[in-house]
Amino acid sequence: MGVRSRLRAILAATLLSLVAAGVSRANPVDRPAAPPAAPAPPPADPAARDPLSVYVMTFGPGDHPFFKFGHDAIWIHDAAAGTDRVYNFGTFSFTGPRLILDFLHGRMTYWLSVSYLPAVLASYEHENRTIDVQELALDAPAKQALRARLDVNARPENRAYKYDYFLDNCATRVRDAIDDAVGGQLHASARTPARLTLRQQALRMTADYWPLYLALDIVLGPDADRPIDRWGEMFIPQELARGLSAVTLSGPDGTRPLVREARSLFAAHRAPPLETPPARTGSCFLAGSIVGLLFFLLGRALTRPYLGTPVRLFLRALFGLLMAAWGLVTGFVGCFLVYVWALTDHVVAHHNQNILLFAPWALALVVMGLGVAVGRPWAARGARAVALAALAAAIAAVLLKIGLVRHQENERLLALALPSWLGLYATLALHAGRWKSARR
Repeated sequence: MGVRSRLRAILAATLLSLVAAGVSRANPVDRPAAPPAAPAPPPADPAARDPLSVYVMTFGPGDHPFFKFGHDAIWIHDAAAGTDRVYNFGTFSFTGPRLILDFLHGRMTYWLSVSYLPAVLASYEHENRTIDVQELALDAPAKQALRARLDVNARPENRAYKYDYFLDNCATRVRDAIDDAVGGQLHASARTPARLTLRQQALRMTADYWPLYLALDIVLGPDADRPIDRWGEMFIPQELARGLSAVTLSGPDGTRPLVREARSLFAAHRAPPLETPPARTGSCFLAGSIVGLLFFLLGRALTRPYLGTPVRLFLRALFGLLMAAWGLVTGFVGCFLVYVWALTDHVVAHHNQNILLFAPWALALVVMGLGVAVGRPWAARGARAVALAALAAAIAAVLLKIGLVRHQENERLLALALPSWLGLYATLALHAGRWKSARR
């Protein structure tokens, strides 16, 4: 092929390719597919948007009397900072110079402290106390506001508060902080009647340690027996945990439980607290009857002519010393109840009707009992008058049950005091005049 022929062929091929290219651009059907869109960026890590997790920690009872009611704290986990801080409203000093006086007067100072989670867990596990946690389903702003509130509260100038075992303690402070974080929805859900009264809650938590059980039953007045709601019952950490589990939050996205997840971090090797307090009225009546019967049998034995003088002298001394001991215990308790009512801030111990059962004037039996032990006739007469007045006061306490004054739950203590005073008075009334033969 000549040069001209080759040039023509090249020119024709070029024109055909240009035409074909023009047709391809003009016809959308033949247009090549658009390149795929760039992949969407992956969603942000939820922890980066909401790094906080909030937990309420409920610690079970311990061995020490101060730890019988359990404890509460707020744990805030910050995933961004990698921190776990525990906010504890139950901190106080065991070594303060005014510890005993402040405790007796109801003026204990507690404060909010901040600790790190590993140390807290190790401490409560060492004390063999159950550790349960509830993660709260709060939104991010609520979590941030709660942490800010707690951090401000933990400052040295803000952290201290006057502690009250029933009205303002570690559990009620946690309750109030959570209620504020959920806009009052916890309080609104807790307006139903309480399961138990303040006294009943206190007695069920201390049922395994009878000295504290008995002391609380004696010292608590009628304010501990008034009806309360679930909100007031949350002074017990265990009841607060139940209250949190019962709350449903309302929001723009619908409703959700306040507690997202509940789990146990450590299970103590001890029996859990009772759900209701033991009555123990029968046990108290048995104890009171034994005291009264012991007085009566000793007094009657002193009149037996077949007993020799040394034996009767010994029995008289024993009777007098037992009467002095009974007067010391009951009179001291009665005086203490008057003191608590008149001079302390323990509101739940005011107006205590148990003063009628533990007569303050029974302290006079200390002197008279010693007088009886050594055979002084005036001592027996004076002791009889004191015992009669105490028995009359106990009967008055029974009559108060007809509803003239505010109700106080003290049936157990009535069952203890009445037979004791009856036995002592009957002994002194029936036999004291016949002890002359036992004098020196």
